[in-house]
Formats: sequence, structure tokens, C-alpha cells
Amino acid sequence: MRHYLLPATLAFVLFGGTLTAQTTLGIVNSSFPPGNVGVPYAQALQATGGTQPYTWSYTGQLPPGLSVNSVGTLAGTPTAAGDYTFTLLVTDSRQVSASRSLSVTIAGTSGSLSVITSALPAATVGTPYNQTLVAGGGTPPYSWAVGQGFPDSLSVASNGIISGTPTAAGSFSFPVQVTDTNNNKATGTVTLTINIAPLTITTVAPIFNATVGVPYVQTFRASGGTPPYTWSITSGSTGDLVLDPATGDLKGTPQAAGTLTFTVQVADRSARTARQSYSLLVNAPTLSITVGSPLPAGTVGVNYNQRVPVTATGGTPPFTWAIAAGSSVPPGLVFTASTLTLSGIPTAAGNFNFTIEVRDAASAVASRSIPITINAPALSFTTPRQLPDGILNQPYSTTVAASGGLPPYRWSASGLPAGITINATTGQISGRPTAAGNFTPAITASDNALANISDRFTLNINLPPAPNVTLSGLPNPVAPAQQFPLSITLSDTFAAPITGQAILTFAPESGPTDRTVQFASGGTTATFNIPAGSTTIDAPLAVQTGTVAGTITVSLRLLAGGIDITPTPAPAITAQIARAAPVIRSATMSRSGSTVTVVVTGYSTAREVTQAVFAFSAASGQTLQPSASSLTIDVNALFGTWFQDPNNSQFGSQFILTQPFTITGDANAVTATIVTLTNRVGSATASVTQ
Repeated sequence: MRHYLLPATLAFVLFGGTLTAQTTLGIVNSSFPPGNVGVPYAQALQATGGTQPYTWSYTGQLPPGLSVNSVGTLAGTPTAAGDYTFTLLVTDSRQVSASRSLSVTIAGTSGSLSVITSALPAATVGTPYNQTLVAGGGTPPYSWAVGQGFPDSLSVASNGIISGTPTAAGSFSFPVQVTDTNNNKATGTVTLTINIAPLTITTVAPIFNATVGVPYVQTFRASGGTPPYTWSITSGSTGDLVLDPATGDLKGTPQAAGTLTFTVQVADRSARTARQSYSLLVNAPTLSITVGSPLPAGTVGVNYNQRVPVTATGGTPPFTWAIAAGSSVPPGLVFTASTLTLSGIPTAAGNFNFTIEVRDAASAVASRSIPITINAPALSFTTPRQLPDGILNQPYSTTVAASGGLPPYRWSASGLPAGITINATTGQISGRPTAAGNFTPAITASDNALANISDRFTLNINLPPAPNVTLSGLPNPVAPAQQFPLSITLSDTFAAPITGQAILTFAPESGPTDRTVQFASGGTTATFNIPAGSTTIDAPLAVQTGTVAGTITVSLRLLAGGIDITPTPAPAITAQIARAAPVIRSATMSRSGSTVTVVVTGYSTAREVTQAVFAFSAASGQTLQPSASSLTIDVNALFGTWFQDPNNSQFGSQFILTQPFTITGDANAVTATIVTLTNRVGSATASVTQ
């Protein structure tokens, strides 16, 4: 009984239990089936022997429209009939070549040329249109032309595509002519209906509000149908507003507040109609006072002249301004109604409010309170703007002072460090700061006349000396494809919570980086926290070591209260992943027809696999000579390409090796039993499972 075993890279034959290698490269294809002009054509190119992958090319003349790609397909759509002879070339990965002369016949298309399209789908005025004329028979490609009666707003391309935007409705009938590549011609008549666009009102509800006594215009719009349009109100009421039938303008001056509900109708020249209901809210006029920017502060004894920043809105002009009864402006100042001016020399300090009112022609009245501050003579700080430094969680005390104005002073501050307050009577800043950093508090002093000054001060709250930091947990050397928890500890507790960042870097011994080297949480950076009063991190932190030989380095950066407290040099730990023999995680075999495929998964920290040995056993009733029971394949170039490709860095040195073997005869007669992978460090062997 005879069986043939053909792998993808070497060929060998099993005769009565004897395994013999065959390596000659050759082309399997001996002929190609004929094709037809205009009909897609595709044939697979096959080779045997040599070392895959193969690269294909040709010399000579292929049928126009066909091509040979490098991976082994003759494909395309023929454009000319005839008999064509050419030479196929195949080259394997070791640059060994083989060639073979072949031919293919391309026949012309059959059938007489005719126009298939008789009626096109309907079009609509104003809507883009695109349809293609269809012909049959003859020899493509076709060229098209149209005759009298074709719509002016459309166009036809030589390839039969009719396109454009119709501008006029109607039923059109026009002749068409098609010409094939051999100058054969055929004619036909095509009909096309262009419909009028539907009439619609395009103004979207709700429409904008109106106000009593204010002129109002709302223009309604329509599209489709056949202009000109005629507008009307079919139900409801528009009050004092009138709809212009020609322009669609709803206009007028409302005289009463309320909600108007009505239905608008538009009719086109052909008496088509469209309707839509609307509601219009008419607001009553409301007199009010709008205030602009605040009045500038004045100073006792200093001339003051400012326009009061008020404007009357709503109501019925003209308007009359005045200071409301029972209200008064600050002592020393006078209000001039005609110019809305507040002027004079203030005689008293303080925060004042006066009420201004406006009256319209209909006797409606509105009023508004206006604030103004009159300051005492210049008030200023005497304390330097740089306050004494403090230490986190240590008692702190200093006092700010001022002069001028009218003592006693009242003190306030914003932006002080947490834990620090200011005494409103004495100006003493004291407490125990619970946050470190550089602070710029705004401090305000107010005198007895309610004059005040504010300024920015600087207060630095420093951290106490940072404790020593220990980083451990990553052994050196370290095993590949493992996860190791990290330990970060302080030599002593710290007064503030510490926020840290662990930074992981990996330097491979060869090739691109290994992107599987990362923290267990993902990525090459990880954050951690050490609560105040603690010496350890509050959540686990671990490193995944990856599968590539190289150096892993983990370093730390520490922040407390927004301040960098990282020691110099920064805490760091390094570990080496050593170069080692390949590791096989699994080896499986499957059969499909006459093909036996062995799939090997694993990794090689040395980023190198030079040789793969596959051992085979015969089925019951078959024998193999011991010297011919295995196949050795040089995989150095294959794995070298895989490992050095930067696109594969996401896998580290992990791989999946798929090795197919082609069986001539009974595929069940041969079984793969053991696979051995070797590099310059050593070898790994694994049993093959099915």
C-alpha cells in the first residue's frame, strides 16, 4: 500500500513505511479553461516543492484585462478575444525558480446587440436623479447617445448613466442608440415621467411670539407644486394680524394679549393645497428697568459724576425718570432726571441703596434699587504681601494690619490653606494647616465707614521632610510570562496623603519592545495612594513580565499636597528576563481532506527559533524506518521575520506556528506525535494532541 506525505516547505513520499525527501520546485498548472470577453475570469496558480511562500510572475502576453498577482491568481475581465501564450514563473523563499509555458483562449461575447431599457423609473422636479441605460449582446463596453425629446435638465454620459436635477415636469419619450466595441449599433425608445414635487408648507411651528403695540411680521414659506402660491387662513383667528395672500406675510400690530390659533393654507397654480396649524402667543407690554454695569464707587470729599446705567424696556414712550418717594441718594449727591446723572461731592462713607423709578405715557410705573458705595479716605495694608511660611499640620500664627479709613477694621479672607482662618476683629491668621502648597489668599479689610480694600497675599505651607521609600517584590532574574506583586513602603508615616505613580519601562535584548510587559491594571503607568498616617499603599500593584529577554525597570514618582516629594535618585527596581530555550504551551494536530496540520503555540524569550522537528508514526499496519520517522524544518528565517516585525510587539515573543502536510493517499495513515523547537540556547519538546 502506497501513501504520499507533502509538507508546505518540503515534499517526501512514504513507500511501504519508508520516508523519502523530495525538494524539487515545479508548477502544477498544465492548462487553463477558455474565457469570454466581458465575463470575469479567475484561476488559482499552484506549485509544489521548494520552500514556501511562493512569489508568482509571468513573461509574454496575457489576454488584455487579465493579470497575475504575486500570491498566485490569474484574474480579471477579458476585453479582447484571441489565443494568448505566456510563461508562468514561480520563485520560492530561497529564490529557487521554476517556469512553464501556458496558453489561454478568450472568445468574443455571443448574441446580437440590443437596447434592454424601455422605461426609466420616474423622477421628481428638484430631486437629483441617477439611472443607467442597459443593453445586451454585442461586445462591451457600450457607448450611448440620446435623441430629440430627452429632458433638457438631464444629461447622459457615454457609459449610459442619466443624471441631473429635473426642473420641469412631464412625460418624455426619446430615442437611444447603443454602440459596442466592434461598432455594432442598436436603437430603442425610452420613456421617462418627471413628476411635480409635492406642495408643502416649510415654515416650522412654533412661530415667534408677538407683543401688544409692537409691529409684527411672520413670513410663511412653501415648496413644491407649481408657483405662484396663494395664501389664506382657513380656520381660527389671527386677531389684528392679516395674512397677505401673495407674499405669505402675516403682519400687523397686535392690540390685545392672548393666544391666537389658526390654520394656514397654501394653494398653487394647479389648485393643489397644503395646510398647517399654528399658535401665536401675543404678550402684554411690560414696563421694566434694565440695569447695566454697577455704579463706580465714590470717595468722601472727591467730586463724583456718573450716569446711572438704567434703560426702560416695554411700556409706551415717552418715559419720565425720578427718585422714588421715600428714597434718597447718598449725602452730598444730586440726581438729574433729564440726563440720568448722579453728581456732587459725597459727604458720608458707606454702602447706599436708592430707588429709581420710570413712568410711561400710559402711567405704568417700574422701579429698581441701585447700589452705590462711598468709600472713606484711602485705606491700605501695612503688612508685607509675603506672609511667613508654615509647616503642614504644625501650629501657625501671624497678623495682618492696615491704616487709613475709619477704624476699627473688620477682616475677611478667601483662599487660605485648609485649617487656617482669619480673626474678623484682630486680623490674626492662625490654625493648623492641613494642606501643603503655595497659596495666594485674598484678604479684605473693611473700616467703620464700610470702605474696604482687598489684595492678594502669598503664604507657603511646606511639607515636613519626606520619609525613605522602599520598592520591592520583583526578583532578579525574573521568570517570563508571570505576574509579581510590588511592595511600596515608607520608613515612617507622613503627615499628608501621598499620591504616587509607578512607571514601567522595558529594554528588550533584541527587536521591538514587548508590549505585554505592563502593570496588571494595564499600561506602563499605574497610580497608587498612601494614606496619611500609613506606611503602605492602599491597593495591590503588580507587574506582568512578558515573554522577551530584556530588562524591566520600575521607578516611582511621589506627590503630596500637589508637591513633588520624590527622593533623589527616585526609588527604582530592575529585573532581567533571561534568554532561554523555546517554551511550547500546546501542540495539536488536525486533518482536513488530504492535509494534516500541526499547530504549535509558545514563546521564545531569545526571540529565536531556528529549527522545528516533527516526529510521525504510522497507523496500524504501517511501519516507518527509525531514520525516516521525523522531519526537520529550518524555521530561522520564518521566526526571524515574525519576531523583528514591530507590528507584532503586542505579542512579545509569543507565536502560533501552523505547519500543514499534504498526504497523497490515505491521510489517516500518518500521525504527528512529537514536536521539538530549538534555538541557540536549547530545545523544547512536546507531545502532539489531536
